[in-house]
Amino acid sequence: MKFAHFSDMHLGFQKSRPLQGVEQDVFERALDDCIRRSVDFILVCGDTFHVNIPEMRVQKFAFAALRRVHEAGIPVYAIYGSHDFSPSATSVIDLLAETGYITNVQRLTSNDDGTMSLGFVTDEKTGAKLAGISGLGASKDITYYEKLDRGPLEAEQGLRIFMFHGAVSEMRTADDAAQAADAAMPLSYMPRNFDYYAGGHMHRFRYEPKSFENHPNVVYPGTLFAGFHSDLEENARGATRGYVLAEFDDTGITDVRQIGIKNCEYDMIRVNATHKTSHAVSEEIDQRLAGVEPADKVVILSVSGRMSEGKTTDVDFAAISGNLQGRGAVEVKISRRQLSSAEYEITESKGETAEEIAVNTFGENIGQVDSGAAGLTGRRGAELAKRLLDILGRPALENEPLTVYRERVADEAAAALELDGEGEEQE
Repeated sequence: MKFAHFSDMHLGFQKSRPLQGVEQDVFERALDDCIRRSVDFILVCGDTFHVNIPEMRVQKFAFAALRRVHEAGIPVYAIYGSHDFSPSATSVIDLLAETGYITNVQRLTSNDDGTMSLGFVTDEKTGAKLAGISGLGASKDITYYEKLDRGPLEAEQGLRIFMFHGAVSEMRTADDAAQAADAAMPLSYMPRNFDYYAGGHMHRFRYEPKSFENHPNVVYPGTLFAGFHSDLEENARGATRGYVLAEFDDTGITDVRQIGIKNCEYDMIRVNATHKTSHAVSEEIDQRLAGVEPADKVVILSVSGRMSEGKTTDVDFAAISGNLQGRGAVEVKISRRQLSSAEYEITESKGETAEEIAVNTFGENIGQVDSGAAGLTGRRGAELAKRLLDILGRPALENEPLTVYRERVADEAAAALELDGEGEEQE
């Protein structure tokens, strides 16, 4: 028997049409591969979508893809991730569950003594028992683990799988900068001695078969393509993206391996501008790109360092991008946030991507917040600020009236702040 483990597809993240095509193609080919391999069921551990209500194009595509899996007789078991969950509005995940294309695994109830109980969902074909806790914004799901009554979960017999969406401190590295403000939890928060711990949220493939006492087979499949711009850079550096295929029998898990799904071709060029004039930097970029064949590739140009002379705007990045696209590049990504000039000093950005800059800025400045509310200070305050930035930055849906859009965003922001009265009078 075997199952597939997915997470962090972030459908709807890509904004350019070519990368939207890659995003959809990768998802379809991964599901088709599961059908071809006749997996018994599929696990999806959060962030299926980049936002809880993506544009109609994304919804239509996802429904059609998951319908094929459903018609092939393969159950899909899912939990929410922090991106596709909303405390105040119906998510597309809810709609998929209503159609029967997926099953929401979380069966969480509150007890009179303040603890929380978690039930199982049993896969009819294999008898595997699944329990899971969804990921929430600002890591609020950690409070569920703190209150969880683990006894009944650990006493259950049979092959057991625990699904979760969040960072585990024992598996986190210093390189996880894109999610640095998110709180991590220890493995001890999870019920012990399950056969498989199916994770989501961390965007790199990670697998620890027997390294942790009482928690074997802790697995993160990583993103399927890209949920952050930094993921594209990792792809260019050779990261394998895909899903995880796990095999099991009556004795437990017998094999776990990553199944790579190719996305697209890349060229990555790094230019160090330190002690160079803006003219010299421009010439070096032109020389480096002259040897690149960009057709049908994602080209990533990263320019960093402190120039000795000239302005950063002297380097015509718009013309560079236009030239590469004219030569057939699928997409051009230019990172110049670490580029500065001795002659024209600018404030240095903290991080390679907008996501990293937001995380680092909130984390470093939250101590200046003077508030009597504990939730607005410290790490939790930084996480809340990041969550609000994400909510307030979401665009209106296709054909969504402005008044409806404003009310929806206000409601989600109020829910994130745990305010009463929703968002009717907030702007």
